[in-house]
Amino acid sequence: MTAGAAKTELNNGTLSHIPGHIPPTAHRGWWIFAGLVLQLAGVGGPAAYVWTKAKHQDVGGLITVATVKLAWHQSLHAKAGIAILVGGAAVFAIGSIALARPFAKHWLTLFVGVPIAALCGALVLGAAALVIALLVFLFLGGGDIGGFGGGGSGGSSGGKRKSQPETPPQAPAGSYDQPADQPGGFSA
Repeated sequence: MTAGAAKTELNNGTLSHIPGHIPPTAHRGWWIFAGLVLQLAGVGGPAAYVWTKAKHQDVGGLITVATVKLAWHQSLHAKAGIAILVGGAAVFAIGSIALARPFAKHWLTLFVGVPIAALCGALVLGAAALVIALLVFLFLGGGDIGGFGGGGSGGSSGGKRKSQPETPPQAPAGSYDQPADQPGGFSA
């Protein structure tokens, strides 16, 4: 038997197992569904952790960019935060493997190439999301980036300050401008 014949050997009309290749799956939809659920859990877990940290850091009931930045920074310096971020990346990679299982033909591709590509893709997607968020804040803030990175004036947004109404000056007691029912006023 030749080398080419070994790869295409048929067993009762079906393709026999070829060393190094993955046999086809019977239920492709379940693999795709399980992979997407795992990927969502891998991204959602760390995002929920950072969000809860940000909610505990807010002061005025409003979560700002600085609050999320502070919560993210604290997550990177806490052992529990690192464990959740690494665990989320691992669950995302496992979800990517499950998602790619019906389409991959080699074990090496499935267990090495797919997780590396998934993690690199997640990093690129995260960087793209940060760039888009920065552009949105620049557009909404009128091009002022003073609040980013702590290099600004430390003030809040560029909104107008509400002024309090001035109290009218009081007329001295006994003048004609004061109503008669107030003390010191004259009645006519």
